Amino acid sequence: MGEDASVNNYDIISIGDSASSNDDHSNSDRTNYFRNISLSYFAAQPTEMLSKHIEFKELCLESGNPEAHYIEGILQLFVKEDEQAGLYHLRQSSDGGYIDGTYLYGLSLLAVELFHKGQKYLDKLGWKENRSTSDQCWKRVKKSLTDIPYFMNQGYYIARANLETLCGCRSRKRRGRVCNHGYYYERLNQFVEFAMSKNN
Repeated sequence: MGEDASVNNYDIISIGDSASSNDDHSNSDRTNYFRNISLSYFAAQPTEMLSKHIEFKELCLESGNPEAHYIEGILQLFVKEDEQAGLYHLRQSSDGGYIDGTYLYGLSLLAVELFHKGQKYLDKLGWKENRSTSDQCWKRVKKSLTDIPYFMNQGYYIARANLETLCGCRSRKRRGRVCNHGYYYERLNQFVEFAMSKNN
């Protein structure tokens, strides 16, 4: 109940309006419709599209819907354990402008030790100027992953240890701010701790 509203509603976008009831639909574009339809409910509960709503998900994926790619990325990476397919869909989500897709893609790249590439995607969220976007993304991503059963990969432990070694300054502050590497370690550590808690 105390969660921020944006975590629960995934910024629901209304499709259409009451004036459209008089429209003759002559300019309807199926691809555009499936590309732009909001999948906020499914982004918060991606497992709903694992066994139900498969055809709907496929139509959205074919049309390039970034939320559909986000959902499929989660299902491929954490349920089906297909890293390549999962990362592909998360990248499509990010490239489509879905910020939670950008966040999870960057985080997933850190978790598979593609540190430079992961940093590049996390940097797109402008965390150096303001961390609130990253914080909100993490809350929504965590909500998306809540229904996923245990998804901890041994490689995530290794990635965290290696990033901590590369960082070497996660506990030191520079001019009152955590250094760049400390931010990436902090985000990866949050993810690993969350994944480990799913095993309990």
